[in-house]
Amino acid sequence: MPTKTPLPYRLWFRYVEPLSALSGAYLAWFRPATYLQMTNAPSFDETSTVSELAAFALQQLASVFVFFGLAESLVLHVSNDLKVHRALVFSMIGSDLVWMSCMRGLGGDEWYWVQPWLWDSVGWGNFGVAWTGFILRVLFLAGVGF
Repeated sequence: MPTKTPLPYRLWFRYVEPLSALSGAYLAWFRPATYLQMTNAPSFDETSTVSELAAFALQQLASVFVFFGLAESLVLHVSNDLKVHRALVFSMIGSDLVWMSCMRGLGGDEWYWVQPWLWDSVGWGNFGVAWTGFILRVLFLAGVGF
């Protein structure tokens, strides 16, 4: 990223979020029950098993997480063009909107995903990270801090 890019954006987009995406890929692929429990808590039934169809869908999700993490980190490391960064960050907002809309109803409440006062550590790890990334992207595109 250009050196004039504020430090919080550089740290989040180049390191924190890509590592988070890759750890999500690992969990979705290799530990699908854990991934579902972490994503769906507290509505996930710990006695449930992951079906073959769900495991397949989670492996597909893992591939998206790998792309997301690598594209974000590598593109922002190799390019100093702010237009390229803005295009990538804008496309990630599209992904954020789809990701967050699919979380409606998780946690046993239609609005759990927008009620941080109800989140436990799992909720903060899931929804908190998603909202932080979304908010930072909006601020980045708005030019806040530049």
